[in-house]
Amino acid sequence: MARAFDPAPAAAVIAEARLGRRLLAPLPPAVTPADPAEGYRVQFAAHALLAPRFGRRVGWKIGATTRVMQEWLAIDHPCGGGVLESGLREDGGAFVAADCIKPMVETEIVARLSADLPARPGGHDRESVVAAVASLHPGIELVDDRYDGFAAVGVPALIGDDFFQAGAVIGAAAPDWRSLDLPALRGRVTISGMPRGEGLGAAMMGHPLAALAWLANTLNAAGTALRAGEFVFLGSVVAPQPVVAGDRVEVAFDGLGRVGVSFG
Repeated sequence: MARAFDPAPAAAVIAEARLGRRLLAPLPPAVTPADPAEGYRVQFAAHALLAPRFGRRVGWKIGATTRVMQEWLAIDHPCGGGVLESGLREDGGAFVAADCIKPMVETEIVARLSADLPARPGGHDRESVVAAVASLHPGIELVDDRYDGFAAVGVPALIGDDFFQAGAVIGAAAPDWRSLDLPALRGRVTISGMPRGEGLGAAMMGHPLAALAWLANTLNAAGTALRAGEFVFLGSVVAPQPVVAGDRVEVAFDGLGRVGVSFG
C-alpha cells in the first residue's frame, strides 16, 4: 500500500530556497520524497508556489538521458523537470550569471509539440510520439547546481526542484527535421569562442524521440500529460559546462542550426 505522502512541506522548503537563491540542503527526513513518483508530486506543488515570481510552467526538460550525464550524477535513469516562463530567453538573449549559484549550460535538442500525448495502452514509444512533434530546434539549457551536495539531497528531491533547471533558450525551427537522421546529429558547444565539447543525438536514450516518449510515459504515470504548445528539452549531448559573467555561449547541431546566449 502506498504511504500517505503530503508534498506540500517539501515543496515549501524547495520554493523558499529557490526564491531566496540559497543552497538547498537535504530535506528533513519526515518530508523527503521517498522515490521519483513522490518527487514529481513535490515538483508540481512547487510550481504553484513559484508561479507568482517565476511564472507558469511552459515546457519541460529531461535530465540524465545520456550516459555522460548519468555518470556525472551517479544515477541510472532520466529525470524530468518543468521550465518556468521567466526562465525563457530568445536566441541572442542574455542571462545574469549572478542570478544562479553555480550556473552551467547544456547542449540540447528541443521538441515543440503540436498535439497532446495522453496515456495510451502499452505506453508511448518513439514511433507513437512523432506525429505530436511540430518542430525540432537547437537549444541551450541553463542549469544551476543550487544544492548543498546534490548526492546528499537525493534524486527524488532533485526532481522536486526541477532537476537543476534554471533557464532555456530555443533556436529557430529546423527545416524538414523529419528527413534528418536524429541519432547521427552532432551537437557542439563553444563558450567565448572556445570549443567545450560535442556529442551525438544517439546519446539520448538511443534516439532523441525515445527520450520524449520516456517523458510522456513518466508524466502520464504522475497524473498529467505533455500538451500541445509545450516544448521539451530532450537532454544534453555534452556534460554541463560552467559559465561566468561575460561569457557568450553558442550551441550548434548539424542539420538543426545554431542558438546563442550571453551572460552578464
